Amino acid sequence: MSLPAGHRLAPHTADCIIEAWGPDRAACLTEALVALVEGFAAVGDAHSTKLVPIGVGPARAEYELVALLEQVIFNLDTLSVVPVRFHLYETEEGAIAGDMEVVPASETVAVGPVPKGVSYHELSMVEGEGGWRCQVLVDV
Repeated sequence: MSLPAGHRLAPHTADCIIEAWGPDRAACLTEALVALVEGFAAVGDAHSTKLVPIGVGPARAEYELVALLEQVIFNLDTLSVVPVRFHLYETEEGAIAGDMEVVPASETVAVGPVPKGVSYHELSMVEGEGGWRCQVLVDV
């Protein structure tokens, strides 16, 4: 039986832990990215104004997770955009590719501190029965 996709955020001292799961690697990674955004911005019904490419790999699954989260943080810092939707897929070579629909940060509502980085502490991404699960600590 496939694992349904989902995620949760858990407080951790001055940081935040993201836990995500899904039936395949791309779904699990997508859930982690959605959780990252939910931790700092409410996007509501914001309509995307731009597509920004996102992707990584092929690499160890944990490193792919960190790299994708860092791409969201980088685009927030450099372009002042917040993703409202993600479209990820696994390529034939085993990489993760896709894009994110973004809006200007000014069109979102701040609901928490903006992430500063991603930690390798408490990092995991594993395939198990029914799908993939990941956990990552985000510095806020």
